[in-house]
Amino acid sequence: MTAASYLTGSALDADVLDRLPEFVAAVSPRMADLPEVGRTWVVHGGAPLGGARPGGGIDALLLLPGPVDAPTPHRRSVRWGRTPVTVHVLTFGDLADDGAPRRFGGYFSLRLFTPFVAEGAIPAPALAMATARFLGPLARAVTVRGVPGPWNADQILAHGYLAYLDLYPDHAGALAAATADRERWRAMWAHQRDVHVEALRRTGHIAPVADGRWRYTGLAPVTDPLRERARCVARFWALGATCHGADAGFPEAYFRSVDERATRREQAAAVFLVHDIAASGRCP
Repeated sequence: MTAASYLTGSALDADVLDRLPEFVAAVSPRMADLPEVGRTWVVHGGAPLGGARPGGGIDALLLLPGPVDAPTPHRRSVRWGRTPVTVHVLTFGDLADDGAPRRFGGYFSLRLFTPFVAEGAIPAPALAMATARFLGPLARAVTVRGVPGPWNADQILAHGYLAYLDLYPDHAGALAAATADRERWRAMWAHQRDVHVEALRRTGHIAPVADGRWRYTGLAPVTDPLRERARCVARFWALGATCHGADAGFPEAYFRSVDERATRREQAAAVFLVHDIAASGRCP
C-alpha cells in the first residue's frame, strides 16, 4: 500500500505518516475476519497533527468495499504496542451515506473535516468529498443566510466550522485546544482551507468568481435547517451509543471529555475567533 496524504509542511507530524505502514501492518491482523482486498485505513483526530493527548490513543477508520458479514458500522478496541487504538469499521457506502444523506449525523464524515492521513484504495481527497457533501449545504443554510457573497477561502472554511458548531456546539472544546498553539493552528487552518475548499469545488457546492473568491451554487439546498439539525443530532447520538455498547451514558462521557480539554471561556473565545474570520475574511 502507498500512503495517501495531503498534509504537508508544519501541519503534519512526520512520524505519523512515516509509521503509517507500520501501524497498518500491526493492527490489520486484529481485523482478520474482515475482507482484506480494497481496504482503506484512515488515522484521524489529534495524532496526525502530533496533538495526541498524554495517555490517549489513536483513532482510526477502517473502510471496506462491502458488503461484509460483520455488521457495519461498528467499533473495535485494539492496541498498537502500548497504545490503545479505537477503530470504527464501516463500508465506503456507509461513508457516502454520511455525506449528502447525513445518515449518521456526521459521525464519520465530520471526522474527516480536520486533518487525517489515509492509506489504501481510496485517495484522501476523495474521502474529503464526503465531508464537503455533508457540510456544504448546511454552511450555506445556517451561516450565509441568503447573503450572496462572494467569499474568500478563509470565509468558506469558517462557514464550515460554524455549520459544524451549529450542530454540535461541544466541538468548541476541540477547537479551543487546537487554537491554544496559534502557530500550529495556523498551519492546520491553512491545510483545512485548501482541502475543504477544493472538496467543495469538486462536489459542485461552490464555484469560483473573480479575485480568488467563491460563491455557493445552491446545490442540494437544506430547506428546513431546524429539522435537519434535529435529525442529524438524533442520528449521531443513536449511532454513538450503539458503538459504545448501547450505553445511554455515552453523551455524558463525551461532554465530560470536551470540558476537560478547555474551559468554557476558552471555548467561547475559539468560537468568536471563527466568527471573526467569517466576517473579516482574515485568519489572524
